[in-house]
Amino acid sequence: MPMTSSINDINIDTVNKEIIRGYLKLPENQFCGECGMIEPQWASVNLGIFICLSCAGLHRRLGTHISRVKGCELDNWSKTEIEKFKDTNNLKAKEYWEALLPSDFIRPTYADSNGLKEAWIRCKYEDKAFVPEDVPGAKRLNFSKREGYVYKKGVIVKNWKRRFMKFVGDDHLEYFKNEQDKTPCGSISLHDCGQIDGIQELEGRTFCFIISTPKRRFLISCDSHQQLLIWIINTRLSSKRNNP
Repeated sequence: MPMTSSINDINIDTVNKEIIRGYLKLPENQFCGECGMIEPQWASVNLGIFICLSCAGLHRRLGTHISRVKGCELDNWSKTEIEKFKDTNNLKAKEYWEALLPSDFIRPTYADSNGLKEAWIRCKYEDKAFVPEDVPGAKRLNFSKREGYVYKKGVIVKNWKRRFMKFVGDDHLEYFKNEQDKTPCGSISLHDCGQIDGIQELEGRTFCFIISTPKRRFLISCDSHQQLLIWIINTRLSSKRNNP
């Protein structure tokens, strides 16, 4: 009896794996639902999306109460879990979780840092920042607010100083000691920028990002993953408008 049961379990798992492989071949599931990496081999079972190995690790950081991750080949799948994916796919999940994503938003890709991708994933699922308007508990992001306090690392005295930073159109960023100051301490040109990306942790500081210009690399730290995403996306948009 135990031997028969074991064989049946193996047969059921084999059948379930074949069903999952079929789902992965669908055009809407052939790329990671978060970063666009080709041929995802992991899934968030409760969210109903297929994701790559890197994004699976970031989903696990959310906790199983938000995202329950399984390997498409490595783990066993139950009938209930298989049924979940009959009714959804990466495209349908995107239509829900990114329903109110700004039209000019630059989605993070597999080439971006884990720091940026984690901020993106947390905003999507932990904060429900882009779900439809009638969904309760959503914490919306204000991309129109293009100023705020950050910490900037000095180039000569290499410590972190609190600065008030703001966009001047799409041309450059200015930073001040205080919000009330009229004369900036310095500026960051957004022409010919190189790397504009997140860094998970830098010298004990979290929510960090880098702006690389022809003259200098600027290191900046925020207070939250929401701020990190807003600053990076807005900076990338301004840089893109300067260098179409």
